[in-house]
Amino acid sequence: MLMIIGAIIGGGTNVIAIRMLFRPYQPIMIGSFRLPFTPGLIPKRRGEIAESLGKTVEDHLVTPEGIQEKLNDGVLLKEIEERLSLAVHDLLQDERTLDEWLDHHLEKKDRMVQLRASVEKGIEAKLMSVFADYKVRPLKEWMPLTLQEQIKTKIPDVSNNILKKAEDYLQSEDGKRQMDEMVARFFQSKGSVTSMFGRMANRFSLSSTISREIIRFLNERHTKQLLTKLLINEWEAVVEKSPSQFIEDQWMEEKVHKLTMAIVGQAPFVGEWGQPMRAWSIKYEKVIQETILPSIMASASTILSRYIKSMIRKIGIREIVVAEVNQFPLARLEYMLLMIAKRELKMIAFLGALIGALVGFFQGIVILFFI
Repeated sequence: MLMIIGAIIGGGTNVIAIRMLFRPYQPIMIGSFRLPFTPGLIPKRRGEIAESLGKTVEDHLVTPEGIQEKLNDGVLLKEIEERLSLAVHDLLQDERTLDEWLDHHLEKKDRMVQLRASVEKGIEAKLMSVFADYKVRPLKEWMPLTLQEQIKTKIPDVSNNILKKAEDYLQSEDGKRQMDEMVARFFQSKGSVTSMFGRMANRFSLSSTISREIIRFLNERHTKQLLTKLLINEWEAVVEKSPSQFIEDQWMEEKVHKLTMAIVGQAPFVGEWGQPMRAWSIKYEKVIQETILPSIMASASTILSRYIKSMIRKIGIREIVVAEVNQFPLARLEYMLLMIAKRELKMIAFLGALIGALVGFFQGIVILFFI
C-alpha cells in the first residue's frame, strides 16, 4: 500500500511540476494577495527568457561571421541567382505589357507611361538647356576652331562648285531658254521700236552672245577670287553672330520636341514599353541573363560582405527575437514543447513514480521490522 501511495505521490509531483512550468498563464489573485507560484515559471520569466534568447541568437547563432561564411561558399548566392533567372525568364515571356504587369502585381497603374513621359521631359529639358546656353553666344566662341578652319578652307571649293553649276546651267537647254525669254522680255518692256530691235537681235542670237560672255566671266580667275572673298567675308560675319539671330525660340522648341520623340521612340527598351513583353524581350533576355543578372549578384555579394555587420546591427536581431518570443502564444509554446519532449516527460513522471514506490517500499520494511 505504501508503495502505491509513494508511486502516486512521486509521479503526481513530477507531473504537477512539469505543468507548473507553464500553468497558470496569469497570476491568480485573492483580493490583493497573489497566490504563490502563479503565474507559471515560463510566463513569469518570459521577458527574461526572451532577452536571454535574443542575446544568444545575436551573439552566437545569427552572427556576421556565420552569414559571411555562408556567402563566401557561393551556394546561397548561386541559388538566389538561379531563382531570379527563372523569375526573369517567366516575366519576359508574359503576354502583358509592363504597365499591365505592374498594375496586376503591384497595383501601379500607368507607371511606364509616366516613366516614359519623365524620360521625354528630361531629355527635352536637357536639349533646351544646351540650346539656351549656346544661343546667345557667338558661334566662334563655342564652335571648335578646327571646324571653323576646315569650313574656311573649303570655301574656295564651294566657289568653284557655284561657278561650275552656273556655267552648266547656262549651257543647258533650260538655261538657254531662260536667257532667250529674259532678253525678249527686256526689249518688249522698252516699247515698239525697241521690240523691233529685239526681234532683229533674236535673229543674231543675242542671248547666246550674252551667255558666252557670262560664261567667260565665270571662268576668269578674278571672278573665282571675288566670289571666294565674298563667301569668306560672309562666313566671318556669320561666326560673329549667335544662333538666336538665325533661329527663333518657337521653331527650336518644335524641333527639339520632335527630336526628343524620335530619340525615345527609337531607344531600345524605352520605346517598346507599350508592346507585350514577349514581343520584344527576346532581344534583351540573353544580355539580362548572362551579363546584368550576374553583375547584380556580384555587386550584391560585395555590398553584403562589406556592410554585413552594420546591416545586422541596424536590423536588430535581438529586438526581433525578443518581440517574437513575447508575442508568441503561451498555450502554443507549451503544446510544442510537450509534443517535442513527450517521451522524455513521460519518463520523468515514471521515474518520479518509481522513486516514490521505492521510498514507500523502504518505509514499509522499516515499519514492519523496526517499529
